[in-house]
Amino acid sequence: MKSKSNSSKENVFNVILFASIGFFLGLVSYFLLKIFSIILTVSIVVAVAAWSKKNKNNTY
Repeated sequence: MKSKSNSSKENVFNVILFASIGFFLGLVSYFLLKIFSIILTVSIVVAVAAWSKKNKNNTY
């Protein structure tokens, strides 16, 4: 009986461990995607501004 009780405790521990690891990985990837999207948006805005300024200087 002891081995079954110990085994169920290990299963609960493993479920909690893997659930918390998955949660933290999801949280980290969520924030990394947010940061990446902010960087991408800023770079697109800067590129459009530079292109617009270049086109303004090239008018005849």
